[in-house]
Amino acid sequence: MDNQAYYDEEFIINLTIDGTSYEEVEVKVSDPNKTIRDQINSIVQVFELPKMDGGGNPVQYVMGQVIDDEDVILEFEDDEGREMALVDYNIQPGDHLHLISIPIAG
Repeated sequence: MDNQAYYDEEFIINLTIDGTSYEEVEVKVSDPNKTIRDQINSIVQVFELPKMDGGGNPVQYVMGQVIDDEDVILEFEDDEGREMALVDYNIQPGDHLHLISIPIAG
């Protein structure tokens, strides 16, 4: 199936980056077929988010979507280990996603 025809118009999501002043910013997704992991890395880079916490420990980011008042985390991989993308979760232009930072103890 050719997903390119489906996404000829701009693919813009609303994004909240938890713990920052970025609440419901419009973000243009250049490629909705790019993996969740790569989408997160792009957001971290564009918004210049920290990769280390104040204690020098790495920060891991996950993406979630609020469904029925509950944050549902978009997993990086499916049960077979295949990298997942926004299209795999049926994310549509205009959807609201959250970027959540998870400090990892060193």
